[in-house]
Amino acid sequence: MNNQPTKKRILTLEQMLNQADQFGDVYTALQQKIFYILIDGFKRLRPKLIEAEDDPNKILEWRLAALSQMGGLTDKIIKFVSKQTGESERAIYQIIQQNGIRVTKQMNRQLSRTLKKPIHDVNQNTMNIVSSYAAQTFREINNQVNQSLLSRNYNRNPALRTYQKIVNKTVLDVSVGKKTARKALNDSLGQMYNNGMGLTVTDRAGNQRSVESYVRTTMNTTVARTYNDARMSSMKDYDTVLAVMTSHPAARPACSEIQGQVVCVVSTFDDRYVDGYPSIYDYGYGEPSGCFGINCSHSLIPYIEGVTTNTQKQYDPEKAVANEKIRNKQHYMQRQIRNKKLQLALAQHAGDDEKVGQIKSSIRGYQGKVRKIVNDHGFLARERSYEQVSSATVQKVLDDSDAENS
Repeated sequence: MNNQPTKKRILTLEQMLNQADQFGDVYTALQQKIFYILIDGFKRLRPKLIEAEDDPNKILEWRLAALSQMGGLTDKIIKFVSKQTGESERAIYQIIQQNGIRVTKQMNRQLSRTLKKPIHDVNQNTMNIVSSYAAQTFREINNQVNQSLLSRNYNRNPALRTYQKIVNKTVLDVSVGKKTARKALNDSLGQMYNNGMGLTVTDRAGNQRSVESYVRTTMNTTVARTYNDARMSSMKDYDTVLAVMTSHPAARPACSEIQGQVVCVVSTFDDRYVDGYPSIYDYGYGEPSGCFGINCSHSLIPYIEGVTTNTQKQYDPEKAVANEKIRNKQHYMQRQIRNKKLQLALAQHAGDDEKVGQIKSSIRGYQGKVRKIVNDHGFLARERSYEQVSSATVQKVLDDSDAENS
């Protein structure tokens, strides 16, 4: 029998970001399920829509029937979102708070061995940091996404606003004689697919973002910040404030100047600042576009003078910034592929064969563009995760919802 203690597995930034991505998949499924609820509502009214094919005046009867079922659709959406809200809160605290504490403990063990000092417990300041990050993240996602979808106010709930827009646009197109009833509805749904079905939220910069995009950006940014801040808190607790910043061939301007270098994790005004090393605070640390800002995947490795060796590859800053612009183009096209795949599922659910063909063609076009940009630039990789959604995660959410509603 082996009595050796089990070695604890190191939790990496990449692993935490993968967990955040899986969390984003849950909100993708939530978004898709809400769309399915709306589409199913229109499917139930198909007989009345067909009647309007022969008598366009009956489109108003269809409109009345469509609006009269909004209460039932609202109940289904609220029931589904309520369940996901509780699960999302638990997941956020697991990914951010509990992982943040785990990262701190493993950093304390590493520094204790390296510096030959007693191992420290997680200090209260670190506990407060990771707890506040988790609470703030849940509060933002809950207020911006969950609560709006739980509202019975038709003007506040984006799903219900979308439903009304589809109804009104369909009636308008039929009334002016532009389209047949079924063509008008399919086209109205098609426009909503392209616009994320209107399920958008406003981010801190005032930009309209899809639910999925908003949740993914919020989680990825906070997870990276938690990982690095937890490690920096441990370093400060052990009176070591130098770290090697990892390097990438593509980097934002704020990161490009100092990536791959030994940096100081306190400001130049701090008594612990070490002369001769750039401070991360001089490169926008804490700002969305600064080093370690939104969607930044750089991390910090503790550096002990005379002990640690910097093995990071060095990149020309201007070239790294130029590469970042190219990589952003690649990621944009890959996000389009992901969005088109989600749109394809909606069109298939609605039974719109014409739209299905158009979307499949669009997906192939973007896939060809991605292959070309990757082949043209050696520093790029396909990174298929940007194009795909975890089908297992999405299907589980959809299946759980269907089981509850059956």
